[in-house]
Amino acid sequence: MNGKLKRFVASKEASVFLILIVVAVAATLMNPTFLSFANLMDVLKSNSVLGICSMGMLVIILTGGIDASVCGQLALVTVLTGQLMLGTGFDNLVVLYILGILIGGCTGLGNGLMVSRLGLPPIIATLGTNSIVMGFIKYYTNGEWLNNLPARIGNFGLYKFFAYSDGSGSTIGVPVQLLLYAVMLVLTWFMLRRTMLGRSIMAMGGNPVSAQRIGLNTKNLTTFAYLFAGCMYGFAGITYTGIMKCVDPNAFLGFEMDVIGAVVLGGALMTGGSGSVLGTFLGVLLFAFISNALTLAHISTYWQKIIVGGIILLAVSFDMIKLHREERLQTKVDIEPKEVSGE
Repeated sequence: MNGKLKRFVASKEASVFLILIVVAVAATLMNPTFLSFANLMDVLKSNSVLGICSMGMLVIILTGGIDASVCGQLALVTVLTGQLMLGTGFDNLVVLYILGILIGGCTGLGNGLMVSRLGLPPIIATLGTNSIVMGFIKYYTNGEWLNNLPARIGNFGLYKFFAYSDGSGSTIGVPVQLLLYAVMLVLTWFMLRRTMLGRSIMAMGGNPVSAQRIGLNTKNLTTFAYLFAGCMYGFAGITYTGIMKCVDPNAFLGFEMDVIGAVVLGGALMTGGSGSVLGTFLGVLLFAFISNALTLAHISTYWQKIIVGGIILLAVSFDMIKLHREERLQTKVDIEPKEVSGE
């Protein structure tokens, strides 16, 4: 067994992967259609928005922060771009994605500046942003859906690679949303693992004081983390509109807990400095598999939330117990000066 394999087996990602396998086997025993290609593609498509948002949340959590404004940012992006499409018939997908990224990036930048420059606690700053944005959205839309969007956005959401007919009139293939998710996943991985910026974020989250002492600008790094997350939310918002082919201003209520839960299930520590793109990807899969398995088992959505919430609490509790145990096992040597007694 080589060194990389040994490190993986001992990592949190391996534990998440093992749990993922157990969930998949149990779900298949309950309902054999779970592991069918069509069902897996549907699961990945429906959770692609969660996966893209989790990349942004991962970067924030790595800094030791948190973002409770995911709901507001997604709603802002979908409503503003949806209103643009509805009012003008504009349907250029490239421009829509750029607009979504810009809107999300501006909101994320605002969060980052409040946290890094004003010194507001991340939970307070992002909760405030979420409340302001959702209040504006409800006033602007009066809670009404935006329907009859240009056909191009809906057709794009239905596009599949390597598509084929299963003989019953259904088309099976790899959803375009899976490709978009993969691109954002690789981008985040490259930024965190192959750039000085990403390594600096990891170092800052692990020990902010030491990061400052070695010359890292923690304020700029914090601002970038929230800006990056906002861009991810903007990208995810346009992707969501393509899937649903309409805009519901209230579609994302409580969604931030799903995003945070997926990142935590993937092994990221809420204290910062620990987490990975692979772990977060596995966390999203685990979250998606559990939800889909419970649905196939005909378990009420209310019980689904209770079960998933309990799993998240167990995962966080396990990580904190492990962290405290490692801290207790660390050897601390106190050097006391000898007292010199005069004769």
